[in-house]
Amino acid sequence: MHDTPPTLGFNSNYARLVVDHVRACDLDPQPVLSALGLPESDSEPGPQWVPCARLAEALHRAAALCKDPHIGLSVGQQVRPANMGSLGYALISCRRLEDGLAQYERMQSLVCTEIQAEHRLKGEWLENRLTGMGDVPRDTHLWTFAMVSRLAFVRWVAGRRLAPSQTWLPCPPPLDPQPLLDYVGGPIDFDAPFGGERVPAIWLQLPNPHADAHLHQLMSALTDQQWAQHRQDQAQLHAVLRQLIAQALQQGTVPLLDKLGPEVEARLGLSARQIQRRLADDGQSFKELMEQVRREQVLHDLRHTPLPLQEVAQRAAYSELSALYRAVKRWTGLTPVAIRQAAAR
Repeated sequence: MHDTPPTLGFNSNYARLVVDHVRACDLDPQPVLSALGLPESDSEPGPQWVPCARLAEALHRAAALCKDPHIGLSVGQQVRPANMGSLGYALISCRRLEDGLAQYERMQSLVCTEIQAEHRLKGEWLENRLTGMGDVPRDTHLWTFAMVSRLAFVRWVAGRRLAPSQTWLPCPPPLDPQPLLDYVGGPIDFDAPFGGERVPAIWLQLPNPHADAHLHQLMSALTDQQWAQHRQDQAQLHAVLRQLIAQALQQGTVPLLDKLGPEVEARLGLSARQIQRRLADDGQSFKELMEQVRREQVLHDLRHTPLPLQEVAQRAAYSELSALYRAVKRWTGLTPVAIRQAAAR
């Protein structure tokens, strides 16, 4: 019997950045490939996904092989359009950063289905929040790689060394944070409850020195074809629903399918009735999926963050702390305090 391939994680083309870096150091990449769960070369049709936990392990192995304590920083800077497939070339050839951001936000699941980005304008600032789908490790190598690769790509598109005004990373700082701070060029809040950046909204109007209308049209057409195939995938439906559920919960709202339906339909072309039917095919209801996301988020916050219990409850849309206690007791047989104490041992 074959193992079911993972459906949440980074696209293997993106994850292979770690393999390429180890090879460039004239080292055997096999330990890294083994950690990623990937063959020497891609042979399977369609996208392959590398879960965040596997990517974190691969980065740790690469750090040991290369004797590089800043492996996430080293590898993340090497991101290229090819690592994002046709979407990468569509983004690198767009006219303005605003155009590229809109295209990326709509189709980001072609690159990663386990960490989803949401961008919001707040006055003169643009804030980006990264939401983990499930128990994404609060690993320094992993989150440094994810953040640096995003920043490196934006700098490439803009043709200038842009620096965020604030960066949040949901992981401990490296032993020596200075190289990372020097690269980012702005303050970083480590051990934050979420990942993300705050940048000047004027960035959206910056022209792209690499803009190429013909290349953009060609690559956008290829990306649209991939997206049309990808969005019919059952795993993609779950990824989008989990992202929207997590966002609603963290805003203090218990999500309802009727409320999320228009957004899902805009992204995937599925009506609320079709969503219910697709979930039923997997033996699951929307309510059960919502409770699963809620449970994963609460247990993750208890085990991996210092957030006060009241804030953990608010981020899961529990109006009372007592409701959080009852839910955790029902899921695990333990209290929230006991779960946090066990994780600290």
